Amino acid sequence: MKWQQQKSQATREKILRASLICLERDGFHNLSLARVASEADVSKGALTHHFSNKDELITLAMEVLLAEFVETLQVAVNDVHAGRMSVDDCLDEIWRIMSGQLYMVTLEIVLKARHEAEFKSALVPLVRHFHIRLNDIWQQLFPELAPERAQALMNLTMNLLRGMGTQSVFREDRSYFNELLTTWKEILAQQLAR
Repeated sequence: MKWQQQKSQATREKILRASLICLERDGFHNLSLARVASEADVSKGALTHHFSNKDELITLAMEVLLAEFVETLQVAVNDVHAGRMSVDDCLDEIWRIMSGQLYMVTLEIVLKARHEAEFKSALVPLVRHFHIRLNDIWQQLFPELAPERAQALMNLTMNLLRGMGTQSVFREDRSYFNELLTTWKEILAQQLAR
């Protein structure tokens, strides 16, 4: 890759990272290209050279965030199979990620997509691909389960964690959420033993 291409790619990545920081910190309503440019320490012209509008920027940033989650989850599942991590530790890792930037950014984007059909339609293929990857990884975690069963348990897990993420906006109580997660681990272990 040529130097100019590397510089351009590095600038794009800085802008994408900055957009995620701004989206988490400020919310979509307060997000502006000027704020993102400032956070990325680039000119607004540099930002608009790479991204034509806020929706395009946020869609691509979301793609990066989801891809990173999938990669982290894949590493965790590989660690479970290698004996370096337990299934419970894997669930803790998923919660760690889901209770941070990933969930808060996703929440902002979901609310926008709920009211803007064009924005939503741009995200649907991205979200579908994300869920296909999650299903594949979850099946790797529990290869002894029928695919439908593994998928159902994955969806229950993700929906529980999303609900916990939503509740964490109003309730900052680590022990409460740890108890919920511990209870889910027990339920999941019972389901896996069936």
